[in-house]
Amino acid sequence: MTYEVRHAEPGDGEELLELWHGFTEHLSKYDERYRHKESANDRWLQYFENQLLNSKYGTVVVAEDTDTGDLVGVLEARVRGNHPIFRLQNHGYINGHFVTEEHRGEGLGTRMIDAVREWFGEDPREIDFYRVDVMHGDEDSAEFYRAHEFEPVEHVYEQRLDEDA
Repeated sequence: MTYEVRHAEPGDGEELLELWHGFTEHLSKYDERYRHKESANDRWLQYFENQLLNSKYGTVVVAEDTDTGDLVGVLEARVRGNHPIFRLQNHGYINGHFVTEEHRGEGLGTRMIDAVREWFGEDPREIDFYRVDVMHGDEDSAEFYRAHEFEPVEHVYEQRLDEDA
């Protein structure tokens, strides 16, 4: 198979929804709260069209199977601003990175990481680092990022409030 890794275009929105559903299904294996709401499709499409397409500070990279024309991978990335208190300068964040199960192991995740790394380094972004969150228990994703020289920098802990207390 032949693949093209490229930045998403306006006509990709509807097909990207299918990949986004795959991503949220993956997340919800580790935490049910990541299932999307009923109105999520319309809201995500608006976000994609209004804040990610042709944006200086956000992009969506896709992997397309050129034999079929199907999108089989997605990576959403944004630039986050300087922190008002800490010395965290502008930095990048990967908010979603997903390859369909039948296309994993073909280097598409790596090619999308390479494309977004290049995008992060271009003017006007020129950031020093970028991050990605991995759900607790998702060892496959953690291993992927470790293999690509990402280093863990913080752990997030939460405690649920019991409504009956």
